[in-house]
Amino acid sequence: MKGNKKILAVAVLLLLITVTFATYAIYRESTTATGTISAAAWSVQVDGDTFANASYTVNLSDLTCSANPGKAGTIAPGATCYKDFAIDADGSQVDVVVEGDVTTTTGSLPENMTISLGTTAGVAGPVTIPYSPTDGDMESTVRLSVVWPG
Repeated sequence: MKGNKKILAVAVLLLLITVTFATYAIYRESTTATGTISAAAWSVQVDGDTFANASYTVNLSDLTCSANPGKAGTIAPGATCYKDFAIDADGSQVDVVVEGDVTTTTGSLPENMTISLGTTAGVAGPVTIPYSPTDGDMESTVRLSVVWPG
């Protein structure tokens, strides 16, 4: 009986070793591959100038106001002003998202004044120009609106 237990123990041990090495061999196999990638082109022009910086400066004198009770180059309560930017992203090979963050050089904005970026059709928020290989399809006009209720 003792001999049978030894033979059984050796057989179980050999079975475990065989299963372990077979499983190890499955995960040990490997392969290699090589590939190349290239970044998509990105080219944006704002009002005819190549957009290379992360900021664009607009002065009050650049705004067109439909109502402006202040003197020239100023804004006062009751004013509604805007500036349109021609965006040309025809050289890009990806979607272009135009969004803005407005800061002032004088500190905080007057109470109730709103500054927004959107489309000339009045849609507010970031403007997405979808990728298109067709020349002229990646052009848009973005409007910066400044409203100071009176």
